Amino acid sequence: MRGTCPIPGPTTLRYGGNTSCVEVHLANGTRVIFDAGTGLRALCMQRWPARSARVDEHRPSVVRQDVAVLLTHRHSDHVMGLAHFVPHVAATHTVRIACPHVSATALQALVEQQLSAPLFPPIDGVTDAYVSDAFSEEGSFPCFVTGDQCVVHALPAQHPGGAAVLRLDDAQGPVLAYAPDNELALWNDAPTLVAWRASLREALQGIPVLVHDATYTDDELVAHRGWGHSSAEEATRFAIACGVGTLLLTHHHPDRDDASVDAIVARCRAIAAEAGSAMRVMGACEGQTVPVDQTHD
Repeated sequence: MRGTCPIPGPTTLRYGGNTSCVEVHLANGTRVIFDAGTGLRALCMQRWPARSARVDEHRPSVVRQDVAVLLTHRHSDHVMGLAHFVPHVAATHTVRIACPHVSATALQALVEQQLSAPLFPPIDGVTDAYVSDAFSEEGSFPCFVTGDQCVVHALPAQHPGGAAVLRLDDAQGPVLAYAPDNELALWNDAPTLVAWRASLREALQGIPVLVHDATYTDDELVAHRGWGHSSAEEATRFAIACGVGTLLLTHHHPDRDDASVDAIVARCRAIAAEAGSAMRVMGACEGQTVPVDQTHD
């Protein structure tokens, strides 16, 4: 998954050129979408390929379903897919959208902005499918399906303008954590950062899958401190400390081609091996599926 801006082309075919979007599909039928980058359009083509035309929502045969779209933050590369989300175009779903530390009113204003002129053609009713919601004051967001419940917890991330690490728990415990924009700054031993990293490490301890920011390499990071992103090597060291089952390196730099990402993944696998860790390290790819119950094999 790409960071900053989409970059389709022949050199990004394997890892993909679309910006951040992850869907979690739980055994109880719950589906939760994290972030609404341009990858949201690609997800729609997998899940709703035949619903590109708007239907008559007043027909008795149309049963609206709910889908949750939870944002880590509101930067453009994480919301630019909202205008091209097939379920709202087809009027088949109610899109429940929320973002940590953002009120429902402010989030609705963002939705209206993304789907209105001059950014989007004026189409009557196109925002009607969106219901803006909010995380609780404790930073949690419940998602229900047929009486079962999963909860998404928002953990503070280090990113200019604010962002969150989202951790999804089901009845058995934590399933996945998603941190596409998060500056670990392992080089910085300021007490506040040390305490924040310790708190985040505790919250992610033993999590089966961690999708983490890997925008830079260690060498590149020196010139980008304070930009709100981690190096792939930092993400790997942090994930080892957390006892993660599978690490998915994401938010690939827009200048990075597939071969460059391959080299970074290989380097990070070597770091894990040298540390004696059994953690799997992978580069997040567009369309990729990672079964959670196989991550510790």
